[in-house]
Amino acid sequence: MPDIINNPVSEVFSRWSKDIQPTVGKGNFSMEKSQTIATDKKKYARLFLMGNPTQSSSLDGSECATVLSFQVESYASGTKALSTAYEIDSKSHQAMISMGFRRTYGPEEVANSEKSFKRIISRYSRIYTGQLLEA
Repeated sequence: MPDIINNPVSEVFSRWSKDIQPTVGKGNFSMEKSQTIATDKKKYARLFLMGNPTQSSSLDGSECATVLSFQVESYASGTKALSTAYEIDSKSHQAMISMGFRRTYGPEEVANSEKSFKRIISRYSRIYTGQLLEA
C-alpha cells in the first residue's frame, strides 16, 4: 500500500491560533467559512484549508510532497478598522512564515457581507513533505 502524507491542518490551525490570539482576543478566530460569524466582535481572524494536492510521488504511488494552501481572513470594525485589519494580517503573516509558508496572494482588502467590517485576505502555500518548520 502506498504511503501518504498526513494533512497537518489541525497543527497549522493550532500554531496559527496561538500566535494570533494576543492580537484578536480569546475565541476571536476559527476555521469556519461563514462571513457572518464575527458580527458581534470588533476583531476576528479565520484560517481555512484551500487544498493539499500531491506535488510529487514515487513510482509505487507513495506521496513524496504535497502543496499545502491556506487562506487567512482578518476582520475589524470600529474606528481605524482598516489599519486594525492590516495589523491582524501582519501577525497572521508572521505565524504563517514561521511554519515555512510563503504568501501567494494579498494582503488585499475585499468586500464583506457585513458592511461594518473591513476584511483583508491573504493566501499562503508551501511544499509539504510531512513536517512544518519549528517556530
